[in-house]
Amino acid sequence: MAVHPTRLKLFLAVAGLMLLMSHALRTTILAGTGGNNPALQRPRSVETSENQTGPLSEVGFYRLVQRVRQGQITTDAAIRELRQRGITFEVTDEVLDRARQLGAPGALITALVELTFQPSPKPSPTARPQPTRTIPSGPVPASSAPPRDQAEPVSDEPSEASAEDETARLSQLPLIEQARFHALRSADDLPDFIVTQTIRRMVRDGRGQWQTRDILETEVRVEGGRERVELLSINGRATQRRYEDVGGATSVGDFSGQLAAPFLPSTNTRFREARRERYRGRLCRVYDFVVPKANSGYTLTVRLSDGTPQRIQVGYQGSLWIDEATKRVLRIEHTATDIPPGFPMSQVESAVDYDWVTILGKNYWMPLTAETIQVSDAYRQAFRNVSEFRNYRKFEGDVKIIE
Repeated sequence: MAVHPTRLKLFLAVAGLMLLMSHALRTTILAGTGGNNPALQRPRSVETSENQTGPLSEVGFYRLVQRVRQGQITTDAAIRELRQRGITFEVTDEVLDRARQLGAPGALITALVELTFQPSPKPSPTARPQPTRTIPSGPVPASSAPPRDQAEPVSDEPSEASAEDETARLSQLPLIEQARFHALRSADDLPDFIVTQTIRRMVRDGRGQWQTRDILETEVRVEGGRERVELLSINGRATQRRYEDVGGATSVGDFSGQLAAPFLPSTNTRFREARRERYRGRLCRVYDFVVPKANSGYTLTVRLSDGTPQRIQVGYQGSLWIDEATKRVLRIEHTATDIPPGFPMSQVESAVDYDWVTILGKNYWMPLTAETIQVSDAYRQAFRNVSEFRNYRKFEGDVKIIE
C-alpha cells in the first residue's frame, strides 16, 4: 500500500463518533427522521380530552407530541411532563412509528422508550405502595418488607430480580431497538483497556490484485473513551516511529464509536430491515441504514506531503448484522457518502466484526477484526487494511475470548 511520499499522506480519522453519554444514554432509542407528512390523517382520538395530572394514555402521548409540534411547549418541557406523569400503555413498534409520523422529536421518543427500563416500584415498609404502570406493564409479585434487623444490605450492583425485569421489558421491543440498547450500553460501559492490533496493509496493483505492503503491530490504549495508538513494530522489527508518521493508510476509532454511532439520537439514522441470513454460524437479521451528512460526525482527513490537513464531513450508509440470540450487532459495514468531487479520496469503506471478550473476569462486546478500503481516483491508488485485535487486557489483566 505504498503512497508516494511527496504526493500523499493519508489517514482516515473516524472523529466525533463517540459522544459523552450519561447513564440515560444506556437506554437511548433513536427516532427516525420524523417530520409532518401532509398525507397522514390526524388521528381523531388525539383531539379527545386528557387528564392533565394522571399517567398519559397512548392518545395523551400523541397529544403531547402535537403540543410540541405546534410550539405550545418545548421538547424539554414535554420530556419532563412525560417522566413526571408516566404512561398507561405499552410501547410497541406501531406506537413508535405513529409518533414519528406525527413528528415527535427524537429526544421525546428517547424519553418514552426509557420508561421501558424503569424498575417496578418496591413496597415501602412504612407506606402502602401506590399503584403505578410503566411500559410494558405486567403483574408485580406481592411482597412485604423484611424487619429492620433483617433488612438486606444496600448494593450498587443490580439485583438478579431487577436484571430479569429489565430483560423482560427489553424483550418486548423490536429487535433493532434491543440492539440499540445494547450498543449504547456497551459504549457507556467501555472500560479502560489495552489491546494488541495487527494491521496488514495492502495496495491494489495494476491487475486489480491486493499486494501486501507491510504488517504493523500496534498497542491501542483506550482510556476514558479516548484512543492512543503506539506503533510497536513494522514487519516484525521493533520501531521508534510514531503511528501518525508511518505514512500510507491508517485508521482510528474502531473502539470509541463505530458500533454506537448509528444508534445515537443526534444522527437521525434511518433503518430498514432487509433480510435474514446466517453469519458466522448465527442466525441474524440484516438492517440497512443511512446516516445523513449533517448529523454523522464522520470526518475524512487527508494530509498532503506538506503536512496540510484537508478535512470534510461526510454521511455514510451500510448494514448491520444483528444476532437474533444475543440481540447484539455482530457485524457493521458502512460506506462514506457525499464525498465532494476533487477530494483526494473518492471511496471509503469500513467493516468491523464483534464478539464477547473477557477482561478481568467481566464480559465486554468488542471488535475482533476490522477492514477498511480507501480508493483515490485522482491518484489511481487503492488501499486495504485488515486488522486483528487480540490480547485484550485491563492494563496488566488477562483476557480470553469466549467461545
